[in-house]
Amino acid sequence: MTLFRSLPTAVLQLTLSAAAVSIAAQTPEAAPPPATQPAFARPSPTTILQPALGSIQQALLIVRPEKWKAPGTVSAESVSDIGSIQRDLNSTLPPLLNAADSGAMTQLLPAYRNIEALYDVLVRVTQTSILAAPTPQSAALQHATIDLQQARRDFGDLLDSTAQSQDRHLHEVQLKLTTLQSTPPPPAPVCPPPPPPAPRKARPRVKPKPITPSSTTGAPPPASTSTTH
Repeated sequence: MTLFRSLPTAVLQLTLSAAAVSIAAQTPEAAPPPATQPAFARPSPTTILQPALGSIQQALLIVRPEKWKAPGTVSAESVSDIGSIQRDLNSTLPPLLNAADSGAMTQLLPAYRNIEALYDVLVRVTQTSILAAPTPQSAALQHATIDLQQARRDFGDLLDSTAQSQDRHLHEVQLKLTTLQSTPPPPAPVCPPPPPPAPRKARPRVKPKPITPSSTTGAPPPASTSTTH
């Protein structure tokens, strides 16, 4: 049991490095990205991590820690760690990655912390498998660990670039706000005086009509007098 607990991390690192060189030699060179892809586009966390997570799931399908040549407590610890990894892959991690795909730092950080914890547990299981597990099981775990190690580095680079981009955006917003605060507001527009009231036109005076006899009262005109001889 002491041998398993005192296994230095450097042994695992050397083993993983050798396995990585072998895998790289057997893996065909990746095709260059299409020319139509914009240079500023960044992959999502799900895109970065999905291949490594698939590699872990494939490895867990064949590992049998209860049958490893290790003390009972060590095997039990590996069984518990593998159960924790499976629960994380199936339940905890998917919603964190869906939220992290939005690109917000507040959503990226929880997913990144989860990946870091997942990597630590996977390394612990892989360390035990190197000494106690059959070669196919140990090789599958080492391959999955290498894949997750590279994916977490890419995820960390994405986290850094996102933080720098948001910092630049915040700096630009603060600069614009400072410029607006230091610039005096334009003078208020002067309202033109109201136009003078239009002069009133004088009404023409109506001359009174002359009074004619016919226009007097209704009394008949006096009869003329005649003299008789």
